[in-house]
Amino acid sequence: MVATGLFSELFRFNLAYLARTLDGVSADKFFIRPEGRGNPLIWLLGHIVLNRGEIVELLGGDPSTRNLGDLFARGTKPSSDPSIYPPPQQLMTRFMKLSSTTDHLLKHVSESLLNQSSWGQFESVGQHLAYSYMHETHHIGQVTYVVNLPAFKTKRAGSSEHRKDSTTKIVLDSIRSVFSQT
Repeated sequence: MVATGLFSELFRFNLAYLARTLDGVSADKFFIRPEGRGNPLIWLLGHIVLNRGEIVELLGGDPSTRNLGDLFARGTKPSSDPSIYPPPQQLMTRFMKLSSTTDHLLKHVSESLLNQSSWGQFESVGQHLAYSYMHETHHIGQVTYVVNLPAFKTKRAGSSEHRKDSTTKIVLDSIRSVFSQT
């Protein structure tokens, strides 16, 4: 498999994992700030969507995320006013559309794109893409952590009680379930 195909697979995994992790989380939980100072789920999800938009732009597509920068760009501070944010489901729908665009672009670009110059601190599109994947995955990991805090705990269909005993078990069970669905 060529590198663009591998990237495509990794980004599809992130979509499936994020969707599964957020499944069943009520809209009001998206605005809880862990420890009163951590980033709430709404900010994390919006930031992930914004990052995916950058990936689409990097691959030559239209990100359609420019209106999210004031709320979710690096350095922005989460607001305690939920009314300024798009609904969580709307953000997730945008992420799914951007994921589909990412997948399409990666399947139809030349492998040579990865060696082309990129903007910012990155020498090549390949470096930029690798960093953006890692950045997205980092924030998806934060989402996983937040939804497993006691304030977020809800009994999900098909979950077992012993999952809460081990963070490693939670992550491994989630990964297994994503791969069993593909």
